[in-house]
Amino acid sequence: MEYAGSYALFNYRLEDPTRGLEYSNLRLIRAFEHGLDPTSSEAGFVLVHVDMVKNSGPLVAGTVAALDACANARTTPLQDRKVLNDSLAAVHMSMQRINSVMETMWAKSKPGAYTSFRTFIFGITSQSMFPNGVVYEGVGDGTPLSFRGESGANDSMVPLCDNLLQIPMPDTPLTAILKDFRQYRPSDHRQFLEWVKERSIGLGLKDWALRTDLAGQEQAGLSATEVDDIKESRRLWLRILHEVRDFRWRHWCFAREYILKRTSHPTATGGSPIVTWLPNQLQAVLGEMVSLYETLGGDAGVWDLGESCHDIIDVVQRQKETLAKEVKKYCDERGVSDS
Repeated sequence: MEYAGSYALFNYRLEDPTRGLEYSNLRLIRAFEHGLDPTSSEAGFVLVHVDMVKNSGPLVAGTVAALDACANARTTPLQDRKVLNDSLAAVHMSMQRINSVMETMWAKSKPGAYTSFRTFIFGITSQSMFPNGVVYEGVGDGTPLSFRGESGANDSMVPLCDNLLQIPMPDTPLTAILKDFRQYRPSDHRQFLEWVKERSIGLGLKDWALRTDLAGQEQAGLSATEVDDIKESRRLWLRILHEVRDFRWRHWCFAREYILKRTSHPTATGGSPIVTWLPNQLQAVLGEMVSLYETLGGDAGVWDLGESCHDIIDVVQRQKETLAKEVKKYCDERGVSDS
């Protein structure tokens, strides 16, 4: 079962087409438990995802504009630095809106109701009930097949940010699962995400946007305007990372409150380890934020990024400690490795 193709993004209709995509006008087409009731937790679970994706247009547009600005930077550097900042601001605004909608999940899909329909969206891969896969009668040569279940982790919004910002992921089996999820996205999503990844790396977007060549230096012969524009790029970059962190932290909180406190089953619907998989990506973002902030000297001197960014890093430091404690707690309770 695909997140986009079957259960979420292609599984809604408009009650009144004249009212558009406002949340109260969305209805499910297919559901398992009580999802055809728009006030049910199953409807809320799916339709909040639809409502989130509704706000992703500026994320896509800002991503493309940022890459174009970098491509043109050699000919009109000052102008394209401003275009870059406008583009990053659009990405940041879009992610803020997405996170704001994501927060409504708590009210629209109750934690205690999730297990009533979660059963139906499990897959085959890594699930104890299908240790050898499933043979589909009349399909192929009778070889058992294994597919992952529906998972919001198959959405393309945060992976787009990962690829644009070149967020490094650890070389772990958990990251291998993250890569395996890619094949469950629509082909045009996969192609776009791969293009953004290759384009961002190929153009050197991260180094140009952050001017990492200036790390540890003072003004380096730049005008005050140039310094201010580069600092704004760095602030926006960090703020987008902050939104990615916020998204992944909330996803972890969902897993904790909707699943970990209510069932001992060790795997998520998509077949990933329920305790350690989300923290794998969240820890990567937290580590990247701290590393960049320190490398760029964001806490003092001419490149000081200001109080709001200092506050962001304070949140990151606290969250790193909290996450480590929570993961250890659940791993110890369940007798699983935290790596």
